[in-house]
This record gives sequence, C-alpha cells and structure tokens, in this order.
Amino acid sequence: MMRAATATAMRAHGWIAAGFIGAALVLGGGGSPAPHSELLLQLVACLALLAWLWLPAGPVGAPRPMEPLIWWLGALVLTLPLLQLIPLPSALWQALPGQEGRLAALQLVGAADSWQPWTQSPPRTLAALLSLLPPLFAGFATAALDHAGRQRVLLAAAVAIGASALLGVAQVSLGSDALRPYAETHRDFLVGFQANRNAQADVLLIGVIIVAALGAPLIAGAIRRPSRHGASGVTPRVWWLLGGGLVAALLLATVMTGSRMGIALAAVAGLFMLLIVRPLLPAGTARLAGWLTGGLAVLAIGGYLLLQGNSMVQRTAERFEVTGDARTELWQDTLFAVRESWPAGVGLGGYQPAMLAAERLEVLDGSRPNRAHNDYLEFVLEGGLPAVLIGLAALGVLAALAWRALRLSGDGRAQVLCGCGILLIVALHSFVDYPLRSMALACMFGVGAGLLARPAGSVNAPVPGATVTARAGAKLAA
Repeated sequence: MMRAATATAMRAHGWIAAGFIGAALVLGGGGSPAPHSELLLQLVACLALLAWLWLPAGPVGAPRPMEPLIWWLGALVLTLPLLQLIPLPSALWQALPGQEGRLAALQLVGAADSWQPWTQSPPRTLAALLSLLPPLFAGFATAALDHAGRQRVLLAAAVAIGASALLGVAQVSLGSDALRPYAETHRDFLVGFQANRNAQADVLLIGVIIVAALGAPLIAGAIRRPSRHGASGVTPRVWWLLGGGLVAALLLATVMTGSRMGIALAAVAGLFMLLIVRPLLPAGTARLAGWLTGGLAVLAIGGYLLLQGNSMVQRTAERFEVTGDARTELWQDTLFAVRESWPAGVGLGGYQPAMLAAERLEVLDGSRPNRAHNDYLEFVLEGGLPAVLIGLAALGVLAALAWRALRLSGDGRAQVLCGCGILLIVALHSFVDYPLRSMALACMFGVGAGLLARPAGSVNAPVPGATVTARAGAKLAA
C-alpha cells in the first residue's frame, strides 16, 4: 500500500515537472529584452513549486533529491547574488574598486556614509537572483524524480522543441514577423520560441540528444520482446527510422537558424546520440557507419547543389564568410571593465551599465553592449574573484556528479548521457554567446544537471549485470 502511494505521488510530481519544462521552453526564450514573458515564467515556477509541495505526496513527503551534491550545487548558485545583496558599512564598500561613480552620486544626496550592498546595481542583482528560480526548480525537480518521471520530463521537452522547430519552419517559409513572438529577434532565420538564433540552435541540438534518450529504451524493448513486433506492434526498424527522421529534421532546422557555433556543435550532439544508441547497434557497425557517412556526404553535396539558389541557404552560408566579428571588440572592452572592477566585480546583472562606461569611442555605434557574447567573461565582470572561485567549485561538483552517474547509471545510462550532452552543448556555446541568459536554456541546463543525480528508488551502488540497452544490443548482435 505504501509503495503504491509513493508511486502515485511520484507520477503526479513527474507531470508537474514535465509541464513546467514545456512551459519554460515556450515562455523563456526572450531574454532580458522580454521581461514580461520571463516574469510570467517565474510566476509559473512559483505555482509549480507550490503544487509540488502541496500535492498529496508519499509517506515521506514530496519527492526531493537524494543526491547531496545537488544541494551543494544549488547552494553555490545562490551564494554569489545573496552575498552581493548584503549591506556593507560605508568604509568597506567605498574601499572596493570601481565605486567612484556610486560614491559621487550618493554624495550629491548626502548619503555617502550609508550602508550599501556590494553590487553597484541592487535592483539588477535582485532581478538576477529571482531569475534563478525557474532553472533551480527544473534541476531540483528532475533530480527528485525516478527514471519514469525523468522520461516524462524529456518527453515534454521533446514535444516543446518539436513545436519550436515547426514554428520556425513557418517563420522562414511565410517570411512574416507575425509568427515571431518577440520584437527584438533575429529575423530571416529560424528562431521558433526563442528570440536568439543561437539559443534556438542549442534548443534543437538538445532535442537531438533527447530523441536518442527517449528512443533507446523503445528500441531496446522491441528487441528484448520474444514477439517479432513486440507488445506495441512496432519493430526495432520502425523505431530506428522514426528516430532517424526526427534527428534529421532537427539538424536541418539547426542549419536554418544560421548559427555558426550551433552548426559546429551538431557534431557534439551527434556524438552523444551515438554514445546513447551504441549498445543497440548490430555487429559490423563500423562498416555500416562507413556507408552511412558516405551516404550523408553524397546527400549533403547533392542538397547543396540543389538548394544553392535558396535564399535561406545563401544567408546561412554568407554568415561563414564574415571576416570581422564585433565579438572581439566586445571582449576587449569587457576585459578592460574586468580590470577596473577586479576583484569585486560590478554585481550580477550589471554588465550593461558597466560596459557603457568602458566602451571605447572608436567602436561606438547606435547599438548598446547588451551582452559580452562570452558568458564566462561576463560572469567574471559581474562577480569578480568570488565568481571565479564559485564557478570552479560548481564545475567540480558537476564533474563529480557526471563521473559517479556514469559509473552507477545502470539502466539509466541513456538519461545520464543525455544530461552530460545538454551541459556540454551549453558550456561550449557559452564561449562565444550567452545561452544561459535564455531562461529556457537555463532551465534545460538545470534538467541536465538533475539527470546526473541518483534517481528516486535507486541505491548507491552499481547495478549488477549489463544495462537494458547492452543486453538488447547483445541479443541483436547474436
């Protein structure tokens, strides 16, 4: 009876997490220029958290992460903004570098001796703190679920990503701004529910990995069943064809985003997809892979010759011919601002006002330096030395989670590899862009971290024997 109640509670909470992730991918793509949709997503996160806590739970209460490292990771994420918002005596905050402008402004109103927080812009840092609620809920909720609950989360993400891809196809096909949800967006490219084409490329590549993680158990189950068609009446070959078609569609949509780094990261998504399905591949896979690679090359050349007159393909190809990139100028000015505010930083959310003062006259134009196009560099400017230390600690926690999860994953290895793939795609793209500034991608990053935690109902020991996919692959090879 107790076990049945726990299973029912876990199932209900799994649907809460799945619904929230679907909402995050639809509402969280506007970035800071779209505060209304971000505020709506934060309210949805609050409602989801309340439902998570108040919904009838199992005998031990609402599901919560079993993995202590997940709690440490959450604490690290919250540490920096909380520290930056603590009021400091005037002698202390005035001694921090880069405080001259704030000191001069407070002197005008006779408040120079008042206690002030470490951050130079408390409202922006408070907004940054509140923006952490959705991804933290996504990570903790995913970490608290069992394997089945996590599959529901991935399924909801896959549906939302597929809908985003379809919306993007309609956007580039009709050429109308009516289907673009945000005023500030990349026009003439496929963006779906995102405002930024680079963020949309990351979403689509994450979808490729999720399709593999969802499809692997289905293929394995069809292989294991004694009946030729399995209980579902679907043969493994059908699952292979369906999954391959979905992956091909998502990769084609990625090209249509025009994101250079996104197109390059397709190799990373493909690598994790192969790692997930590798135990299911039949004997002689090397020869099959050679034929498949050759076939894809022929299709790529033929597709290019066929579509070289297509305006969408031309716009994407032209992006690779650009010799100059404004990112290098932004990075140079950001480094100058880092030196001016080191080691304290300017406070989370304070990049734009700091850059308005640091931007060189020779690179001024009508645009504003909204982001550094390098999340690591921007994080260092906003957080200083504490941000570096906290970031390294968080990286160590994630590495420890991934290492242990891969060793103890057992039948959940596909989900663990999916989590690793999500984290790596976002981390690599962060060198030349700002994916974590999209709340949708930040929530998916949280899901990726949550997938590395021990699922509910598991034990802290290696699962004996081969995994489901390994057993299925051995049977197929035989």
